[in-house]
Amino acid sequence: MGNIYHDHLDELRGIELKNQPVISLFIPLKWNDYSAGRVFTALMKAADTLCAKGGHPKPQIKTPEWDRWLQQGTTTLALYYHAGLTRLIPLPSRMQPRVVVAKSFHLKPLVTASQEYVDALLLHFNESGASLFRINASGETLVDRYLPSEVLPKSDWPARLDRQSLREFLEFLLQEVRASILPTTKLLGVTGSTYTELQVESFWKKAKLPLIFSPDSFRSAVPQNSFSIVRLRLAQMVNERHTESVMRVLKDVRNSDVDLPIQLLVPKILNREIKQLCVSLDCMLFGEINPLTGDVVVNRSQVNAADDDLLDDLVELALEKKIDVSVVPKKFLPKGRSFVASLREGL
Repeated sequence: MGNIYHDHLDELRGIELKNQPVISLFIPLKWNDYSAGRVFTALMKAADTLCAKGGHPKPQIKTPEWDRWLQQGTTTLALYYHAGLTRLIPLPSRMQPRVVVAKSFHLKPLVTASQEYVDALLLHFNESGASLFRINASGETLVDRYLPSEVLPKSDWPARLDRQSLREFLEFLLQEVRASILPTTKLLGVTGSTYTELQVESFWKKAKLPLIFSPDSFRSAVPQNSFSIVRLRLAQMVNERHTESVMRVLKDVRNSDVDLPIQLLVPKILNREIKQLCVSLDCMLFGEINPLTGDVVVNRSQVNAADDDLLDDLVELALEKKIDVSVVPKKFLPKGRSFVASLREGL
């Protein structure tokens, strides 16, 4: 199922790369000890050094407007630079600062973001009526506000509406919720615990989404507690997805080789002998892969622009060969492993 990050992946993979290296920068905007500007400056110095080693010109990347991206709820800002053009992509994933100067874009974080792209709807009942919000890992946006009546007092309108009018209002809200459901929408939250008639489980289950009720105050125009509760549940869903991605590989015991070295894995990917591949977002292993022969050279650290993250190259090869690939934080992988793969039946 596609989302905006699949579109970004398709765009970056479709760019015709020239002889000059491309630069991938990842700047954490949240939960980092250093300012985004300081991290950006340090990573740009590293990029300049790697470009100079290969005799390539210094990249001209403008400093982003950090506050603007932070206000939009960006957790990590990705910058992809090629031929004088910079593409900025906000990511929901938490990352450490990272710079990669290579022959191809660093795509692992985009694959992770595509897997973590989920949202929820929250219907908040309050003194003015109801407000519908869309919530994701980065923030929340107001979809619309709805008035039950223009003449009723605000304080207790659910008690003052007659039964038929209340039913019609709730039916209208249910239709609005249904119309706002996207392919990425995985949860519906409903507040209004002050009035039990607003939290009838059998009614809201008609939206055909997992349902949670939240006790935010009827007097609150903005349900901050519910935002946190729903966002926590979305985070749990993302963790469940990552766990399932790894377990899909590991459960196929007979066809799974957890200790398969990268030198043997690459030829198997090229020959489409791999069924599923799961790679660490956090780990990096530098070297070079010959996509024609499958030969692999591993280096202790990045030497120059021809030296790429081999784990990212695995992901690119898997995508090219249409192999089921996922990228997860390393804590979800078996201890000491940066990737796991399963073989196709009969191999």
